[in-house]
Amino acid sequence: MLLLAIDTTTTVCSVALGEKDKLWAEITTNTKKTHSQRLMPAVQALLREAGVDKKQLQGIVVAHGPGSFTGIRIGMATAQGLAQGLDIPMAGVMTLDALAEGCAFASGLICPLLDARREQVYTCFYRGGTRGPQAMGPPEALSLDELITKAKDFGDDVIFTGDALGLFRKKLRAALGTSYSEAPFASRLNRAALVLQKGHRDWEKVGPVPAYELKPFYIRLPEAERRLREQRRGQKE
Repeated sequence: MLLLAIDTTTTVCSVALGEKDKLWAEITTNTKKTHSQRLMPAVQALLREAGVDKKQLQGIVVAHGPGSFTGIRIGMATAQGLAQGLDIPMAGVMTLDALAEGCAFASGLICPLLDARREQVYTCFYRGGTRGPQAMGPPEALSLDELITKAKDFGDDVIFTGDALGLFRKKLRAALGTSYSEAPFASRLNRAALVLQKGHRDWEKVGPVPAYELKPFYIRLPEAERRLREQRRGQKE
């Protein structure tokens, strides 16, 4: 099954094309241009370089969060527009799941970190293995202290990955000592190839969904929505 994969949940814009056990092509950029400027040209270039007509696509998988609220919306809207226009199904892949794929065979625990702002990270702990990384609990938004406490409670080596690692590296290394390690920088980027890899596995297990049914995955409410709810609560009181 030929799938297009998209990930715009962080500053990275990445698209990939492939089948279950074959990556046909991938374009990944990490520049200051906005996703709205980069995404569709990247998709078009990807298909052109692979010699694939968009009508040959059999499905689309998209990283649907957590991450940047704007990035999630751009990726979701583009993926859903393409899927509806081509009348093909979709699947959503959680960003943290995709990042963990990059460390699938690591010994110990795998811990992707995404910048959640407010001195927090979006994260989840995984165990690697031949069946792919297995989550040890639900994804969460944690402060650095909460993250460190949780890592220590596991009592195991932890390999960290993701875009927030650079923000918290020093404190994590100091707190966790020899149990701390990190993925190589090339493996820490959000990559659509990892979304594709996880997407194919999920597609086989639970199947796709119609484009209109796929929703963004937010651990925390977008700031504007959170403020609106607080304002409405205040009015009621």
